[in-house]
Amino acid sequence: MSGATGSKTASARLRLSGGMPVWLDNLGPDEDVVVSTRIRLARNLAAHKFPSRASARDKQKIFKEASAVLGSSSMPCGKFEIINFGRLRRLEQHYLAEERLVSVDMLKGEGERGVACDGSRKYCVMINEEDHLRIQGMASGFHTFDLWEMTSKVDDCIGKGLKYAYSERFGFLTACPTNSGTGLRVSYLMHLPGLVLTKAIDATLQGASQMGISTRGFFGEHSDVVGNLFQLSNRATMGASEAEFIETTSKVIREIICHERTARERLLKDAGLEVADKVWRAHGMLCNARVLGFPELLNLTSALRLGIDCGFYDVRTIDDINRLIMLCMPAHLQVCISDMARPSEDLDVARAGMVRDAFAGAKKRARRKASS
Repeated sequence: MSGATGSKTASARLRLSGGMPVWLDNLGPDEDVVVSTRIRLARNLAAHKFPSRASARDKQKIFKEASAVLGSSSMPCGKFEIINFGRLRRLEQHYLAEERLVSVDMLKGEGERGVACDGSRKYCVMINEEDHLRIQGMASGFHTFDLWEMTSKVDDCIGKGLKYAYSERFGFLTACPTNSGTGLRVSYLMHLPGLVLTKAIDATLQGASQMGISTRGFFGEHSDVVGNLFQLSNRATMGASEAEFIETTSKVIREIICHERTARERLLKDAGLEVADKVWRAHGMLCNARVLGFPELLNLTSALRLGIDCGFYDVRTIDDINRLIMLCMPAHLQVCISDMARPSEDLDVARAGMVRDAFAGAKKRARRKASS
């Protein structure tokens, strides 16, 4: 897929055939607490207006210039695939947002815009979102420093082909002043049920805030926390180097990982039966629900994830849970329903059916394994 696409994205077929986005593949370190790490750099091109002030013709020129550099063979992680958002159906746009290749804000934009991805889709560049370029690296688990190293190389390579808007006083210039300076955001999607159940989450997040960390929900800015999934990132982008921001943020995240594991140990020691009951109740609801909203799915699978990580639930694996979460997101689910020729089915009903089928399949496999 380059530029134009057919009625369904190649990524949709790839993912639905069993592949997972790199940020959700459960292969990174400390994945029991840190689901994924994302590093993002905001950049703008000199002599061009910010996207919010640019004309349709200006955006078209920016897209063309950026695509020429990103599509070259000189990129450090290989030639990037260019996806023109204007040539995608609305469903396909939402699909890419669910895979975190683009932001929700990209869906609201107008004019020529899109995203460029490397072959693994670990590294991507949004074009004409809030800024001209949003360079992004993603990986599962607590995976900061090597992710930063490659993202920085991608940034340097683009900077050789395009002139960035830069001030000796303010650093990289961005559409929103809160991103100026380094333009760096380091974000971690963390699963923190132990801190929530022991009622230590507020104190932990307050302490993190005092250290310059912002907290958002699963879907990022302006979203609520569901499934005990918290997105934590550095607040400041100016006044220190990229390496200093990364080191400071990573130190806070390491402390939160320790607090979460301590909270889980306390739960198992003081309230093991109650935790087990919560996990198995969630299992029962997922096996039998006839209507299932996506936030409810996240809440119920959070309990299963805790049970798996604590070693007393083995009906499903973390990989199974992640795959269910991905396939049950609204756009992914609509693609799946369309494949099954059931386009009129209610999404919450279809989601419940997909989850029941997944658990029924796991039960049959377990029976065959026990009898063999």
